[in-house]
Amino acid sequence: MGQALQLSHFGLRTRHLPAAVEWYARTFDARVHFQNELAAFMSFDNEHHRFVLWDDGETGEKSENAKGVDHIGFGCGGPSDLADQYQRLKGLGLFPTLCVNHHFTSSLYYRDPDDNEVEITCDNKPTKAECVAFMATSEMANAMRPPLFGAAFDPEELLRRRDQGASDKELARIGL
Repeated sequence: MGQALQLSHFGLRTRHLPAAVEWYARTFDARVHFQNELAAFMSFDNEHHRFVLWDDGETGEKSENAKGVDHIGFGCGGPSDLADQYQRLKGLGLFPTLCVNHHFTSSLYYRDPDDNEVEITCDNKPTKAECVAFMATSEMANAMRPPLFGAAFDPEELLRRRDQGASDKELARIGL
């Protein structure tokens, strides 16, 4: 059922976003593909992001001393594969706590038994280069605002539309 999941990226909470961006840029020769006052999306290869650094001082979502891993992202092939993953995990009694279309990606967020966030994500653009290009647009800047950093969607609708034969291009617009 669908493509196997692969480690995609990880998100880190930081109390020092500018210093963290500089450190990851220097250490991994990573490029910033998108940055605002809340987050920076960076990559050292053709992936649109391998790191997402969240400024915990701005979001205030975690305790004052919180820092470290925010979430771990696992990628799958495309929106139909994301529907496959949802269906597989639903069959195991696991349900996402949040489903968000980030425009260039769509994601299902789960919580493990220790309340760690695990993201299963797919690209909504046909190529990595198109995802990277989107990250430089004003549409990306508008989408990357709290509280959702995109648009919520119903995973049951994703599954239903996939089962009705919707293309990945159509599924990539879910929730928007």
